[in-house]
Amino acid sequence: MEKQLTQEERISIIRHAHQNSQSISSVQSVEDFVAEVKMEDIICEYGVLNAQKNDLEDESQYLFNDSAEEIDEEDQDFGISPEMREVQKQN
Repeated sequence: MEKQLTQEERISIIRHAHQNSQSISSVQSVEDFVAEVKMEDIICEYGVLNAQKNDLEDESQYLFNDSAEEIDEEDQDFGISPEMREVQKQN
């Protein structure tokens, strides 16, 4: 047979549960983290939404600009290091 709690015991349990829930301070930081992760997912899937006018102006200044690099870094030939030349000579 189950023991029936008195009203005072029930109030005490509720009071302790409420106090314990107030002592957890990391709830907001967890919610902020979840919000950041969800925002990253949205941006990765859909790109930036509602670009601001100043963002567009900043990027559009480079649209017809010929001063970009002549050679992409990926296409540039860096040669080989002296250490690698020694390895190459050995083979």
